[in-house]
Amino acid sequence: MVNKMKKILMSVVGIGYGHATRSHAIYNELKSKARVKIFSYGAAQRYFKLMKIPCYDFGGYEYKGREYSFDVFAQILELFKNPTKIRKDYIKFRKMATDFKPDIVFSDSEPNSFFYASNRGIPIYTLTNLITTLNHYHILPPKLKTKNIVLQHILLKKLIKFMLSRGNLFFVPSFEKKVVYSEKIKYVDLIVRKKPNEVLQSKKIKEKLGVKSFYYVSIGGAEIEKHFFKILEKVLPEFDDKFFVISSNYIVNKVKKSKNMIIFPFVKNSLELIKASDGVISPAGHSTISECVVFRKPVLTVPIRNHVEQMVNAFLVKKEGYGEACVLDSRISKKSVYTSLSSFFDKQDEYLENLKKHKFKGNGAKEIAKTLIKQ
Repeated sequence: MVNKMKKILMSVVGIGYGHATRSHAIYNELKSKARVKIFSYGAAQRYFKLMKIPCYDFGGYEYKGREYSFDVFAQILELFKNPTKIRKDYIKFRKMATDFKPDIVFSDSEPNSFFYASNRGIPIYTLTNLITTLNHYHILPPKLKTKNIVLQHILLKKLIKFMLSRGNLFFVPSFEKKVVYSEKIKYVDLIVRKKPNEVLQSKKIKEKLGVKSFYYVSIGGAEIEKHFFKILEKVLPEFDDKFFVISSNYIVNKVKKSKNMIIFPFVKNSLELIKASDGVISPAGHSTISECVVFRKPVLTVPIRNHVEQMVNAFLVKKEGYGEACVLDSRISKKSVYTSLSSFFDKQDEYLENLKKHKFKGNGAKEIAKTLIKQ
């Protein structure tokens, strides 16, 4: 008797490209071993479309751009203002999921899938960084624990407690000290789309660009992150001895060059740029940081202001010695970005030595896929 292929529903939160890129890696590990459908929306749905991977759009909610700052109070108010949309999105999700009849549900931080599966007794496996955020919240300096940050911390504790009571297993990709307080938490290696030896040689990338060395600037896929470039475009020209390769659909729709930088629209093979670069400048998303660590590239993180997860990620990078954290002032400050960049460039050798010592292999996607297939 031939065994039926397991049906796995992957549901990915649509805010930014980070969740999509790591779910892409897991999808690649699963697609030959199971029937997989991806549900998402927003930036993640656009990412899968650009990568020519089928993705079913069910709506969803994205952060609004607020000058590179997150306001949890405004986001809560926005949700309360749109109860009809939330309900319509869930009904659409529910219909698509019911038609598929999944054996298990895998959620990359996407709440509709969690509620759908847990309410129906379908096994639900969740990929999340929020446990890391809670474990290391204490490393944030007291002056940065604003009302916004404190409220997010309180809400996260309640959310994780609720999810642990109803979910089956939580995968946590981690580049820091692991804190296990529940048998439902499973730490995995970092998740990358490809390993360094699977990516084009750096020499060929530099030849294509016509430069001897460069820093890669990853803007991200969320609308809020388009303000990130507004900060950098004021500062990067001052480092005229450096060259910067920038990628973002939010800035240009065709290649644009200036004195010490080149700006591309969305780049499918961004890992090639990471591998060939001297270092990376990026928002403090966990996926980009993971790729930098596995590829042993120093990273300057510029976390979205008042975003607790990104703030913790940034300080973990600094604490582990993998790069610099640039924490913006209450207003966008050219001075703080310039100072952080200067420090970042000066400490390259120190960061590289620390990165050489780690033992991450980038096998997180394979570990997760193996667990899902076994269920």
